Amino acid sequence: MSAQSEDVADRKEGRRQKKELRKEFNESLSEDQKAQLEYQRQLRTEHRKTLEATYTDEQLAIVRNEDLSRRGKHKTLKSTLSDDQKEMKKSHKEAMKTEKNKFESSLSEEQLKKYGEIKKKKRKKGSNSEKE
Repeated sequence: MSAQSEDVADRKEGRRQKKELRKEFNESLSEDQKAQLEYQRQLRTEHRKTLEATYTDEQLAIVRNEDLSRRGKHKTLKSTLSDDQKEMKKSHKEAMKTEKNKFESSLSEEQLKKYGEIKKKKRKKGSNSEKE
């Protein structure tokens, strides 16, 4: 029982540290850098909506299936994508990578260090989901 409470306390502390690190990082960004991040968010949303607009009834049923986890939906949906949808995802991914690289190149050494720490911690949590 005490091991579980220590786990919970460790997770809470980790979340608190990550939140603090993200706050420090965001405060260090210039207005232009903040605008770049906002543009990335908008672009991601736009890409998602564009792709979802091409979904078949079968694909929409998968997305709406509450019995599947997010990973389960992703896996099931991936196998039903048409060639055009796969190409769309590929071009969206390339566009996002270009924007991310542009953002990263605008960061100072100190900002890059904090950004790397934030991303490193994020990867530890869901490393399998990034591979899919």
